[in-house]
Amino acid sequence: MTLDPDRNEDLLLDRQLPRYQARLFTAVLVDAHPERTYAAVRALDPDQVARSFPAMTVLGRLRALPALLARRGGRQPAAPDALSADQASEAFVPLAEEPGSEFVIGMIGKFMTVRQLEFRRFEPGDFAAFADPGFGKVALNFRVRPYGAGASLLSTETRTATTDERSGALFRRYWRVVGPFAGLIMRRWLRVAKQHAESEGTAPTTAVQSRDHAD
Repeated sequence: MTLDPDRNEDLLLDRQLPRYQARLFTAVLVDAHPERTYAAVRALDPDQVARSFPAMTVLGRLRALPALLARRGGRQPAAPDALSADQASEAFVPLAEEPGSEFVIGMIGKFMTVRQLEFRRFEPGDFAAFADPGFGKVALNFRVRPYGAGASLLSTETRTATTDERSGALFRRYWRVVGPFAGLIMRRWLRVAKQHAESEGTAPTTAVQSRDHAD
């Protein structure tokens, strides 16, 4: 069985980023009621995931290093509304939420080459319409649905779009390298949420499916 978002359902994610160049979907079955599963994934933050997966921190530092070196060398002056690579934790902004069912976060930035890693400050209401050239937009959701008696299906979908053709071409090359690592991190994220949700339950049977592609 291939788990995939139900295209007949209205997702909050569709309202934020309906068109995209790359998409990554991962899901896991959780032996916990949907309310408990949603609370577990909603409470997670990157630091908690990184503690259970040290490679995530290493990968993040390696990815940021070329941009940090370029910035310190004075070759890439920062824009007034920019967040630098070492401010990545501030870059992802809550965009929408249906409590107990789905929440969406988003990021706008320049990340299409190895030397690019700069994030844009923005208001949540500006995300969907943002179209300044030279940028990429990332929106990702976490969604919980009932699955059988007392269990739930926890899924996450990450979408990336670019704002112009040149950025799109650069991103497609970048995604071939980065895409598998992004998938690895999101699978780990769901596993940690699953562990937290099931921490007071019985030992579960785990099933994870993932799928990603770049158009």
